[in-house]
Amino acid sequence: MHHTEAYTLVSTASQHQTFDDYAHVKSGKSYDLNVYLQAALRRQYPELALTVTPSSNVNLLAFAFAGHATATLDIIDESVLRTRYFIAPSSLGESRTFAKYLYQWGEEFFIVYIVQMYYVQMQYIFKEPSEGETVMSSNGKTDELVKTIGKWQIPPPLGDKWVYVFDGYWFRSKALYEQVKNASWDDVILNERMKKRITGLMHKFFDSRDIYKNLGVPWKRGVIFHAGNGKTISIKALMNSLFKSDGLSIPSLYVKSATSTYSIRSIFQQARYMSPCLLIFEDIDTVVTNSTRSYFFNEVDGLENNDGIFMVASTNHLDKLDKGLSSRPSRFDRKYLFPLPSEEERTLYCQFWRRRLKERKVEIEFPMKICPAAALITDGFSFAYLQEAFVATLLAIAGRRAEVFDEEEDEIAGGGKDGDRDLDDYELWREMKRTIQALRDDMENKAERSSIQEETFAKTLAEERNAQAPAAGADSESKAPFAGQSQTSLQRADDWSGQKLEAQQVQGRALRVDYQGAPIICEDNAFVYSSE
Repeated sequence: MHHTEAYTLVSTASQHQTFDDYAHVKSGKSYDLNVYLQAALRRQYPELALTVTPSSNVNLLAFAFAGHATATLDIIDESVLRTRYFIAPSSLGESRTFAKYLYQWGEEFFIVYIVQMYYVQMQYIFKEPSEGETVMSSNGKTDELVKTIGKWQIPPPLGDKWVYVFDGYWFRSKALYEQVKNASWDDVILNERMKKRITGLMHKFFDSRDIYKNLGVPWKRGVIFHAGNGKTISIKALMNSLFKSDGLSIPSLYVKSATSTYSIRSIFQQARYMSPCLLIFEDIDTVVTNSTRSYFFNEVDGLENNDGIFMVASTNHLDKLDKGLSSRPSRFDRKYLFPLPSEEERTLYCQFWRRRLKERKVEIEFPMKICPAAALITDGFSFAYLQEAFVATLLAIAGRRAEVFDEEEDEIAGGGKDGDRDLDDYELWREMKRTIQALRDDMENKAERSSIQEETFAKTLAEERNAQAPAAGADSESKAPFAGQSQTSLQRADDWSGQKLEAQQVQGRALRVDYQGAPIICEDNAFVYSSE
């Protein structure tokens, strides 16, 4: 273009733009911007059918940025409301709180308005009606697009060998699956009557859909496991009992942490999609807080369909739980106490370890009489502490054997018949006494302690979580996000000295958004992700 043509004045009168309505109502005239905008957009496009959907459910821009469609920003026929940002080290980006896109998917063309309303982003999709449709009916082509994006966002087939974990966003855990696969009710030292009540309640629930329907009551239930012993292994055994070799397993969704309403929304969206399912809240007292209680209750009891969702929550502080959570039948109507194990249960737990070492052909003497003796000196121990006692004892023995082989000690440990020997003749017992005393000292000092196995598992889980948070430009299909995952908890990311951005989990990645929650888009039409 010649330099004299660089600027052109348009002398014709400007036509009506929806942005005029948006600017007018944003100035404080309307209570519900969504209602106002739908009416304004219908006036502007009276011949087209309108479909409205939040980005948190299906994200049209993410689908386009992944290469499955094209979204061209229209700055000719409509205004755009945007804020520019410098993106270190040397690029620029912008957030768009009001924008119109010309959207193409295959051979189909759509008009899409994307509008940020506080921390909710709404998408207004226009499409001409097909034969038999009207502008006020649902639109088949738009519905097809929405379903296609939704399927693009869903997890792999339920038969895959994963457990789905929420920790800021959804990811698939092979490590947790392996733990669950090896968990069995035979390994749970618990009152047999209580075992049967728990398993019977859950399996009867999943087999009773028609009964709930005939009675006209919602097909949902919730139970709480409280106190501090055996809850985790019992939950894993429950999950294991739902696995089936034919691939028709009832999926388990494991919530490790959820500190915001956005996270809670994503959790229940995923559970509704995968229902019937088992939805597990670890330490629910950290999920249902003063800031999230109302939203959580609305997700459980609100208008949306929660059929097929069986919730299991664990807590060590039942007395501190919100009464609306622990005392209302429609939410969690059964509570199971997991007390400290009795002497008999501690003996059974020691016998479990004895069988385990024997099956694995571990070269260590473990006579039956050690079991009641160990149970006697572990009064007040939880199952977690009992496990730590065995793990630490075996690690100490393995370390000592690797360093030096004490022939004299080995001779003492190997001599005589089992019935004739004192307990102190056994290497396992001598080391176990030292370990138990150290643990008891630790308990008395009220020091918190986690088992080596749990620390290793937590590290592996964190590695899996990080591995499924791909950087920008990664293949979106190979690491597909989960339904309803687009908007979860927001965290402050940068100081406002230069730019006040926040980190948001979108499609399993830490997405940068502006002060209103609008995603930052860089110059090459891609979202900007946090480097954290």
